[in-house]
Amino acid sequence: MSGKRRRRVLQLTVFLAAAALLAWWLLRPRPTDEELILDLVAKAEHGVETKDKDGILECIASDYQDDSGLSRVDILRLALHWERSSEQVEIIIDEYELGIASPTATGSFVVQLEFQQAGRYKPPLRLPLVVEFEKQRRGWRRGWVVKSVSGHDIERRFEDFY
Repeated sequence: MSGKRRRRVLQLTVFLAAAALLAWWLLRPRPTDEELILDLVAKAEHGVETKDKDGILECIASDYQDDSGLSRVDILRLALHWERSSEQVEIIIDEYELGIASPTATGSFVVQLEFQQAGRYKPPLRLPLVVEFEKQRRGWRRGWVVKSVSGHDIERRFEDFY
């Protein structure tokens, strides 16, 4: 095979590979908004259960503000406090309902928190939460984040609980 013919075969191979990659990218199945939001909720749940403050904050919008006055900075403060505590928590989402009107969504969740400290369990804490989600640009892509959570009065509940 001559050098010119070999070069043409190589160019055709590269072109076909690029076309196949582009076709895969355009035709691949994409998760629905509901699946993406539920993944976000699972990630936040995992962050709380493993005391991963960075994992928690990745789920929170930079302009987070809720009806009890908490901001993203307050969430960071609570996450740092939680990270240093010796308690463990298991989060159980009993029920949920999502209403999605992209780029926003609202979710109603009934959450049960089960705390354990030094092998002792505390009575479960049930919270009916309403969560506002928003699709925001994060880096080079858009993703869902938690914009606000209502129905918790989390600081008061934790003061009462401890």
